[in-house]
Amino acid sequence: MSKVFILLVILLAAGCTPVTVQRTDGPVPLAVRVDDAAYWLEEWNRIRELPDDKLQRTLQTRERDFARSPNPRSRLRLALLLAEGPKSVRNQTRALTLLKGLDSNRASDSAKALAALLEQIIGEQLWSRDKITELRSGLKQADTRVEELERQLQELTNIEQSIQQRN
Repeated sequence: MSKVFILLVILLAAGCTPVTVQRTDGPVPLAVRVDDAAYWLEEWNRIRELPDDKLQRTLQTRERDFARSPNPRSRLRLALLLAEGPKSVRNQTRALTLLKGLDSNRASDSAKALAALLEQIIGEQLWSRDKITELRSGLKQADTRVEELERQLQELTNIEQSIQQRN
């Protein structure tokens, strides 16, 4: 139990810095790596449930942190919130801009992987949104065409009935 407690304390104390812990109880060593990407994902999971006023304050804090220090870490924390946060703070276009501006020379491997994943997710969501808009437009045009054909059919029916009544 004390080994587990010590491991948890080390993980919590490590915070945002990458730490590798190796434990060799038994034949297979167990390695745990805590890095920024895992931390951000856990943080994102906690943030998803916040009420709107706290979400807005969190967004302002992230924006302030990024403005003060536009490093890969602050950039990705803000981009993650904007990309996949709750609707009240989501701005995928801005998140994509932030991700594309990531300095890959200064970013860790996990930060680059998270950025690539977010870029792909945002790209697919934007494509889906555009496709849905296109399909809705096509459906609306088809509905308009159907209404026009129904109107023409009704006119032809009226003409036919008029001719039959004359005879």
